[in-house]
Amino acid sequence: MTDIAARPNSDEGTYVDIGSLRSRSENAGVSDRRPITVPADRYISAEFAALENERMWPKVWQLATTLDSVPKPGDFVEFTLGRLSAIVLRDQSGTLRAFQNVCLHRGIELCHGSGEGLTELRCQYHRWCWSLDGALKEIPSRRDFGVVDNDEYGLRALSIDTWGPLVFVNFDADAMPLANYLGGAPADAAHQDLDDFRCRFQITVPVPANWKTTADGFSETLHVQGLHLELLQIYDDLDSDQVAWDHAARSRQPYGRPSPRIRPTPSDQEVWNAYAAVFSSRVGLDPADPGEVPPIGEGQSLLSVMADQLRAARAAQGIDLDRFTDEQLMTLDQYNIFPNITVLVFPDLLSVLRSRPGDSPDECFLDAFQFDRVNPGDDSERTKPLCVDVPLGEASFGVVLDQDFALLRHAQRGLHQPGFTRLTLAQEEIRVVNTHRNLERYLGIEPSEIEGDHPFA
Repeated sequence: MTDIAARPNSDEGTYVDIGSLRSRSENAGVSDRRPITVPADRYISAEFAALENERMWPKVWQLATTLDSVPKPGDFVEFTLGRLSAIVLRDQSGTLRAFQNVCLHRGIELCHGSGEGLTELRCQYHRWCWSLDGALKEIPSRRDFGVVDNDEYGLRALSIDTWGPLVFVNFDADAMPLANYLGGAPADAAHQDLDDFRCRFQITVPVPANWKTTADGFSETLHVQGLHLELLQIYDDLDSDQVAWDHAARSRQPYGRPSPRIRPTPSDQEVWNAYAAVFSSRVGLDPADPGEVPPIGEGQSLLSVMADQLRAARAAQGIDLDRFTDEQLMTLDQYNIFPNITVLVFPDLLSVLRSRPGDSPDECFLDAFQFDRVNPGDDSERTKPLCVDVPLGEASFGVVLDQDFALLRHAQRGLHQPGFTRLTLAQEEIRVVNTHRNLERYLGIEPSEIEGDHPFA
């Protein structure tokens, strides 16, 4: 297994440059494009969910865990998604492996949760046993079974690979390499040095919404003007740029200057106050009383002052960010990996969100992984992250994500109203369109049910 960053040609796949979205603030007038619409029953239909379970989930690359969760031989993590279950582990040689979580005798799951010190995989029911490399090791009362070919009864291995600290698996034995699946994302994110992040905690929250409803909330920025008013003081939401590959897309979002939507333009003090409110946990400022905006030196901008504040705050924690430019420090790169992964990365911070289907189309699980940066060359041992399950609304993820999570309580009910039959999407919501384009491809929906003008038509 080789990490994506070390592979050549990691940008294989179809690249869609959505040039018209690179600066919406410069596009005057009304577009003559037709709105893009998607059937609403994809979010509420049990039949559609059944198709996803049959044709899509077993075929796509899934974020299963992090390298920090399985740092040593004998460490293991159970990964579940709907009816699918996998074991991710380190074998005795330290090799990262993944297997279908099933005993080949009577179909009992072998592992639950996570743990360490594993030396074998033994079924608790009838005690069939496998080595950590998946080879059949023991069958109690073996002679009663007649001739059993050990090679035929090895555990069913899954494809497994990594991108930075993220561990992906695929249940499809014929899956394309993860490097191809991610398209241009690893090369695009290379300057972020994802290998230097360590997972600090993982939180799972049950959400009363479809997994797509949840994932869509992290696949567009149109909602900033309605849900995240604080961000408009410090985030230029009209000048993000977006690109898309087959299974991945990226939005590059500039912070440190206000949205062109705001009139009159906010003062430097107002922008500084918003910076303290949104970045408070990272920059060491009191969000309620950040003080006066620091002096802006000759040749400097307010953005540079903010970047310097971030460098200084992280330096006090022992993290060197001097290799990043001011613009890089104040830019959020957001990668949406089909079907349900959102990777949010600043040079000093990595957050990953994953939505998994629940027991019905109106339920899902939202998993949030939080990472901290270490300095390049830090060879200290990885430590296992804190993993907890919490009810929706009882954990804080910061002011912006808390607002996103709170809205999910109300986002699903409207989809059931009899007069609402199609979602209407703007060109900016092309990452949502990309999700549905891929869904149609995996589910075999032909002709396309996506209507209107979009780059994937």
